[in-house]
Amino acid sequence: MKEQLALLRELQNIDLELDEITTKKEEIVGRIQENTGFLDKLVDDLNSQKEELEEIRALQSQKKDDLKEINENLTMRQKRLRDIGSTKEYNAVEKEIESFKKSSEQTEEELLHLLEVIESTQESIKEKEDKIIQLREGIAADEAEAEKRLAELDAVINKLTNRQEEARGQVSKRVIHKYDFIRSRRPGLAVVACKNGHCEGCFMALPPQQYIEVQRGNTLEICPSCNRILYFWEDALGESSASDAMEA
Repeated sequence: MKEQLALLRELQNIDLELDEITTKKEEIVGRIQENTGFLDKLVDDLNSQKEELEEIRALQSQKKDDLKEINENLTMRQKRLRDIGSTKEYNAVEKEIESFKKSSEQTEEELLHLLEVIESTQESIKEKEDKIIQLREGIAADEAEAEKRLAELDAVINKLTNRQEEARGQVSKRVIHKYDFIRSRRPGLAVVACKNGHCEGCFMALPPQQYIEVQRGNTLEICPSCNRILYFWEDALGESSASDAMEA
């Protein structure tokens, strides 16, 4: 059983390192996706702002046409004023002239405001375009580095997986089934040391007779508190980690 427990410890080291590498890969991919998502949002904002600019320009064009028409009407009324003989008609035309003047002034103010909005929007668009260029360059560099790093991690995964399959094949089905069951219910360590009569997983004291059995290493002992597989701590002295084994 001691040999089986040693294989389990090695298998656990491999599984833990595979878990860690998988997390690293997910973090790398997640960062790229986050940056790409931010870029996509920025592009959408840019396109929306460009559409808004076109709408503002269309409104500006319409206001210019309105101002031209107002001023033409104003000029016509001013010319007509000189030819009017009756006071009543003169007063009526004069009111129209004042109304057109107010409309002209208001339209000119609106055109000035639209011009400011157009200039501000153009500046914002230029800033977004520059930022998009920089972000695309940054993402391209990050993706190249990420691709290289992922390839390195995949190479390690491949080596670890090969040894994982080899180790699993050397452990009895009963023991492997128990190990897999514990890992499925309790992420992290499924096999823990027993030292000074205590489980190193939950730090609870074992019954004296069970501690003796753990020291002997002839049977598969399970912690009555956390249900992890137990081994005597001295049996693991000098064992290398999964990464050390892969580098050897």
